[in-house]
Amino acid sequence: MSKQQTIRINLIRHGPTTAPQHTFVGSTDVPLSGKGLGGLQGLANKLHGIEQWYASPMLRTRQTLEQLQQHGCPIKSICYDKCLREVDFGRWELQTFAQISKTDPAAIESWNNYQDFSFPEGESVAHFTQRAEEMLNLFKNATHSNIGVVTHGGIIRTMICLALD
Repeated sequence: MSKQQTIRINLIRHGPTTAPQHTFVGSTDVPLSGKGLGGLQGLANKLHGIEQWYASPMLRTRQTLEQLQQHGCPIKSICYDKCLREVDFGRWELQTFAQISKTDPAAIESWNNYQDFSFPEGESVAHFTQRAEEMLNLFKNATHSNIGVVTHGGIIRTMICLALD
């Protein structure tokens, strides 16, 4: 009987961005803010021993990786994968929940049926969840035992939910 390898997956969310506060930011390629760039030194000190890095190709995640490297985090190889992108909020991009509630109350109501929901002119939750599951399966079957993943809050939450079943 073979012993299954334990895999450590370090899920790292990019830092704060320049997008207006409390807005939905998915497919909009916004940079990190000064605060987002400045808060990574302490994290970099905790990320030694990672054998393989994966990241969303979005600017905010690339900047996070660059800052981690500048603060001494050894990052040798990065696999950028579009499956690690945040959900595409469609016409809700860069709007607050309050704004959306006023302009799109019917869609907000249908969001309660989460798994069957599609963001207006954006991505379906089912497709987003499938992307997250594909990546999680890739990590679970990796040959590396310590993986770093720099991505977005929605992907991280979804992967955690999937991992916990």
